[in-house]
Amino acid sequence: MFVWDNSKRKKVIEEHNIDFNLISDIFEDPFSIDFQDAEHSDDEEIRYGVIGKSAEYGLIILIYTVTNNDEVRFITSRRAEKWMVKEYEKHRKRY
Repeated sequence: MFVWDNSKRKKVIEEHNIDFNLISDIFEDPFSIDFQDAEHSDDEEIRYGVIGKSAEYGLIILIYTVTNNDEVRFITSRRAEKWMVKEYEKHRKRY
């Protein structure tokens, strides 16, 4: 199950023009790149990231965490930067 803070969703829409409601399909991308976002994690919460394609926005990055109830909580999302696109394409070519 995917969850998020609605005020954060609105902020991401305003700042990055990406709606959390439309990006859960990123987890279906067979070429997505998953990673742990240790730099921004704190003691209580481990953050993860995924670079992948969504049908609505194309290549994006999503930062999320997993709650104690095994819910995937979206934190932020934006369009992929140039270096992310390069990494994604290298990763995709391996398959």
